[in-house]
Amino acid sequence: MSRHLSRKEFLRIAGLSAGGMAMAACAPQTVERVVTVKETVQVEVEKQVEVVKEVQVTSEAPPSGELPLIRFAMYNFDPWLAALPKMFNDFEDQVGTAQVKLETAPWDQFWARFESQAAAGIAPDLQIGDPAMVARYSDTGIYLNIEPYIERDKVNLDDWLKATIEACRFQKDGGLIGVGSLYGMPATLVGTILYYNKDLFDAAGVAYPTDAWTREDMRNAALKLTKDSAGMTAGESGFDPDSIEVFGVSTVGGYSTAVHLWNNGGGLVSEDQKECWIARPESQEIFQWLQDLVMKDHVNPDPSWFSGQPDVFLTQRLGMTVDGSWNVDNYVENLTFNWDIAPVPLGLKGLDRTSYAGTNTMHIFGGTKYPDQSWDLLKFISGEGGQKYFMATGTPSLISMANSPEYLTGKPENRKVAVDVGAYGRTYYPHLGNDQWKEVYNQEIQALWLGEGTVEEVTTAVCAKIDPILASLQGA
Repeated sequence: MSRHLSRKEFLRIAGLSAGGMAMAACAPQTVERVVTVKETVQVEVEKQVEVVKEVQVTSEAPPSGELPLIRFAMYNFDPWLAALPKMFNDFEDQVGTAQVKLETAPWDQFWARFESQAAAGIAPDLQIGDPAMVARYSDTGIYLNIEPYIERDKVNLDDWLKATIEACRFQKDGGLIGVGSLYGMPATLVGTILYYNKDLFDAAGVAYPTDAWTREDMRNAALKLTKDSAGMTAGESGFDPDSIEVFGVSTVGGYSTAVHLWNNGGGLVSEDQKECWIARPESQEIFQWLQDLVMKDHVNPDPSWFSGQPDVFLTQRLGMTVDGSWNVDNYVENLTFNWDIAPVPLGLKGLDRTSYAGTNTMHIFGGTKYPDQSWDLLKFISGEGGQKYFMATGTPSLISMANSPEYLTGKPENRKVAVDVGAYGRTYYPHLGNDQWKEVYNQEIQALWLGEGTVEEVTTAVCAKIDPILASLQGA
């Protein structure tokens, strides 16, 4: 709901350039291997297409004296488009089992093109993933199960932040993300954190957020930070909610709402994806709190306020916002005022802090002709070879790199908050069919922020529509 940058908007706006390049070849080396793909691959393009069924996928030998050429697909995102060629050069120099070609496309075209290529059996050997699509492509075999490589090479998965590895796991029996086999490896960590404008806090005489902050601490601060055109705050008599110049907080919608639900013992759906939890008392308590922020306290904008505006945190019209850590480096480059980050606030029931955390996943195409060489590249990119470059594009998922002075030095002051979320965060994309029920949720829950029904009425109605979807997914 917030009109500061969502993850997809950030990628779409930041990725303005495109281009492909082939890296220089190294000394000849050929690796022969046969892999059996046992899943039936079906891809939703215009119709269901059976792509792979008990197919032998062979690491083919290239012409004599040449290395195999493997392709890596990436949507247009300038920081990565600058970093990947450097990684590929290092890979060719240091590992030397393949040449690498970078293929790019705009975000809005990337996924449809990939699915079309997968249906035709000509998808790139590796590609960037997206948390919302890991289950879908892993379930159909489009993404390769890399568990055998992990075991063969004795890769210690504890070297990566927990949430980033869990985001790459998929359990076919039950369709759950976060458990089961690995179908990819992590690049950068992303998570939900609290951003705040220190200048606005100082002007209002409000203490900065701390690790001990609860959601009521957030609300109390928001009341003092919210100001109308006459300079009156939301907590003062005479405050005009129709002429608000600065809102105290933006924390309604998407990841932010889910985080508050989790920290109150509630949620959108149960962890096994069998039951809608939106109408549970623990969840209704949060939805009421959020509705009050918008409709009663007037400290959080309603949806219409964001329409047509740029990132309002940049314009200093928000005192604080609960948003993704993918904005950290963007804000380092573009914010002209004093700001910092903090963990999301705790709930009021003594539960351990929970937030959203995941990763930019990377995957091997299940139909690649060069699985061994593709694994060599994936292992290199997710290890120190690639993470040293990811350090300049986001938070590294490799613990040693994320906690290094090179990453933690510089703005914002509490930069480690963006690292720590990887240890206590959880996925927002927990099931194969999460897009189906989330589409209903995202649409129907808007009634709360528009005042079109009580919390009990709206949440009960939403669950009445979601429960049948969850039931159908159990039989899928």
